[in-house]
Amino acid sequence: MSILNLIIENKEAYYNLASEYFNNINPEEYENVKFDNIVSKSIAVLIDHDFIPTPCVKIKMNLFKDEKEIGAYYLYVNDDKEFIDEFLIIK
Repeated sequence: MSILNLIIENKEAYYNLASEYFNNINPEEYENVKFDNIVSKSIAVLIDHDFIPTPCVKIKMNLFKDEKEIGAYYLYVNDDKEFIDEFLIIK
């Protein structure tokens, strides 16, 4: 089975995995940021990157406050859903 088919068939599992990793971030990392909603945004296959081992799956979730996007969380996993890296970006 191709990685694309695997993602399509398991997209909710990928989003749940990203939510789980996000919830495990130390709150001190974003203590000054108040948000009221996290929205699953996209899943992509990353083929080439300067500092992320590829190929991998990139899962993006947007953070919102009062319906305005205030940041994003990115989780990178391999095709076995094993952690590679994560980034939390606050605007």
